[in-house]
Amino acid sequence: MKKILSIVLAAGVMLGISSCEGFLDTVPTDSVADVVAMTTIPDAQVAVNGLYTLIKSEEIYGSTMVYLGDMRGDNLYPTDISGYGKTIYLFDYTETQSSYFGSLWGYFYKTIMRANALLANIDKLEASPSEEPIKDDCKGQALAMRALCYFDLARVYGYPYLKDNGASLGAIILKAPTSPEEARVPRNTVAETYAQALSDINEALPLLSKSRNIGHFNYWAAKLLQAKISLYKGDYQNAYNCAKEVIDSNVYSLTPNEKYKEYWSHEGQDETVLEFVLAMKNNLDDDMGFGCVYNALWFGESEAKGNVVPTKRWRELFKDTPNDIRFQMVEYDDPSTGAKQTGKYWLKKFLGNQDRGMGFRLNNPHVLRLADAYLIAAEAGVEIGASDASNYLNAIRKRADPTAEDVTATVALVQTERQKEFIGEGDRFFDVMRRGGKFVRDMVYDPDDFGGGAGYQTEIDWNYFKIVMPIASTERLIHKELQQNPGYKD
Repeated sequence: MKKILSIVLAAGVMLGISSCEGFLDTVPTDSVADVVAMTTIPDAQVAVNGLYTLIKSEEIYGSTMVYLGDMRGDNLYPTDISGYGKTIYLFDYTETQSSYFGSLWGYFYKTIMRANALLANIDKLEASPSEEPIKDDCKGQALAMRALCYFDLARVYGYPYLKDNGASLGAIILKAPTSPEEARVPRNTVAETYAQALSDINEALPLLSKSRNIGHFNYWAAKLLQAKISLYKGDYQNAYNCAKEVIDSNVYSLTPNEKYKEYWSHEGQDETVLEFVLAMKNNLDDDMGFGCVYNALWFGESEAKGNVVPTKRWRELFKDTPNDIRFQMVEYDDPSTGAKQTGKYWLKKFLGNQDRGMGFRLNNPHVLRLADAYLIAAEAGVEIGASDASNYLNAIRKRADPTAEDVTATVALVQTERQKEFIGEGDRFFDVMRRGGKFVRDMVYDPDDFGGGAGYQTEIDWNYFKIVMPIASTERLIHKELQQNPGYKD
């Protein structure tokens, strides 16, 4: 019990980020605590659970990654020209807004450092024959989690790989516990960051269990992450192969049309390859306080913020397919008869984790779903000329609308399907940018699209410097070697 308590306390230390500390300055304490505490395989399992604490918080997958992925694109916009959502929607962030975004970079690195400490010490643990698979799985999860962090750091802070073959600035690659002084090195490139993420996954795969493990990485989650990274890199053959392996395993299955709307209210469903589990008590997670963007997508409930709505562009994707189950998640608040008479449309996709008795605002972040494997296989299949690419696309279209007719897959059709399928899951902006696409904002087309007004960036493509987030100036004051992204104040 004392050993486990030490690990829990060590995890708590990670949250004590003072205003004068940079993202690496708690590393020595955390690393030493992990080394002292982790002496048995059960200890290692507790330490692995700690890898998921920060990444499921509002600073990363609980809110920020969803905002960055949906609100900078054309899926969601805020109803008010104020607040956090407006800042992201208008690309109005600067390097000095560390209160908004400083924790994103820092929390990724604190998760990476936890993984590094575990990886540096797990091989020293003695394991019985029955514990060896558990030990391997713990090591595999740490590698897979580190890969996810590096991939997301590259997506958020680096330009799309295909823009310049990964030559832009990416993450700082750290693979071992280290002191802040030793870790103060320049950023690696996006190409190097992707290479590290893929290397971690390749090392993790033979170690990970192929059994389902709700809330944790297993073999199939790592394989699907490998498919996704390969897709972003433009390695379409590998993306196709990896996605197809996940599909053909039959470990997971697509949620039927008639159960799609309720799918979001239950954890561990057959379509979910990786979700981060919240165990809430009085709106506080067992690990830490948690806030979630999804409360803002609702309107009718008394607790709902009701300040984020699906865009007209997203809604009109369904104008010819009213039977699509995804469009049926949109509800209109009628000005005459509605609850608050706003005349707005609201997305009721995320219903709350009803398995744990949670309300609509508390949802497990869904990170990887089998639908993603199907659409990766479709897109990559088009690129390599695979004969079954259309089958994967049509499977998702017909799951959403059984009356849909078969189509021949194209990249454009797959992108449209991804936009329909993954609203609120944080993919849209990255999907368009990774292929060199463009967003156009227009208040004539949509009067609520206030980002299309005078004085704002009305066309966004991968040449606009703000598609990458700035490194917070507070970090750069402490870590002089941490290069700023081009366009922001150095």
